[in-house]
Amino acid sequence: MVVVGASNGSFGNMRSSFMIEDRTGGAGDPGGNTMISEGLGPRLLKIAQGAAEAAAAAAAEAVATTSPSTSSQPQVMEINGTRCGEQILGYGQFEKVLIGAVLTMLTLSTICGNMLVVISVCFVKKLRQPSNYLIVSLAVADLSVALAVMPFVSITDLIGGQWIFGQFFCNVFIAMDVMCCTASIMSLCVISID
Repeated sequence: MVVVGASNGSFGNMRSSFMIEDRTGGAGDPGGNTMISEGLGPRLLKIAQGAAEAAAAAAAEAVATTSPSTSSQPQVMEINGTRCGEQILGYGQFEKVLIGAVLTMLTLSTICGNMLVVISVCFVKKLRQPSNYLIVSLAVADLSVALAVMPFVSITDLIGGQWIFGQFFCNVFIAMDVMCCTASIMSLCVISID
C-alpha cells in the first residue's frame, strides 16, 4: 500500500489530493508483502488529508491577511502559466527612463567590447596565439550573455518584473541564461589555470 500525494502548486488556490494504491497480491507476489498494515492505511489517509487541509487553510489565511502594500515579501504572479515574473516592481517614469538608459548602455557596451576582442584576434596575426583563443572564448561567452540574456532582463525589469514573452521562451531564456553564464565562468576558470 502506497500513499501518493499531489498538489497543483499555485499559492492562492492550493488543492491537494491523496490516494492509496494497493500494490499487493498478484501472480508475482504470492505472500502479499505490504509495508503498511491494512488498518493503518485509512488512518494515514486521514492524517495526510488533515495536513493538506491545514496547509491550504494556512495559505489562504496568509493571502487574506497580507496586503500587497505593506508586505515585505515579493508578490508571486503567474503570467501565461509562467512564474518568471516573481517580483512586481513599481518605478516612476523618471526612474524607468534612467534605469532603461543605464541598462541599454551596459548591454551595448558589453556587445561592442566583446565584438572588438573577437574581431581583433581574428584579424591581427600577432594576436593569433593559443592563450588568446581562451580570451576569445570568454568574449564569445560574454557576447552570448549580452545578446541572449541582458535585453530580456532589462525589458522585464522596466515593465515591473512581469514576464511577457510566453512560457516557452521563459524556459528557453532560463536555459540560455544558465548555459551562457556557466560558459563564461568556465572560460575564466580555464584562463586562470593557463
